[in-house]
Amino acid sequence: MAKKPAPAIEPEDWSDEEAGFLPPPEPPTPVRDPKDLRPHTRQLTDILRAKFPKRWVGVEIGTLPLRCEDDLFSDFINLGDGLGVRLDYDPNEPDRVLWISAGNRDFGGEPVDFPRDNDACRGLMLTDEETTELLDYLEEEMTG
Repeated sequence: MAKKPAPAIEPEDWSDEEAGFLPPPEPPTPVRDPKDLRPHTRQLTDILRAKFPKRWVGVEIGTLPLRCEDDLFSDFINLGDGLGVRLDYDPNEPDRVLWISAGNRDFGGEPVDFPRDNDACRGLMLTDEETTELLDYLEEEMTG
């Protein structure tokens, strides 16, 4: 007697515990050509490449479709040794940034966050003051 095939389990059916068996996704190969980047990512990449030319590795571009609805659609500007800036985008509007944060994804620590999901700064790039705060934070992380 043939065994009845089990129905496929879709990612949205998984709880966090059930999805724990999945290996974490490998980061994409960094893109080094800024013309292939979304506008917010490209703008920050230009700033970081100018400020830290020897540290810049490239940008890991987030792609759709996501593995599950809780995944972030993110670009990661890689400055080496786990340090970088992550830009989270709206999966429904891939050019609209929702959150910008900097930190070390390998060693943890306290990140610096710039939310872009409220009405005051919805989808906007960093202000001059926020850009200065971001650069100061990254410089401290590199030397500290």
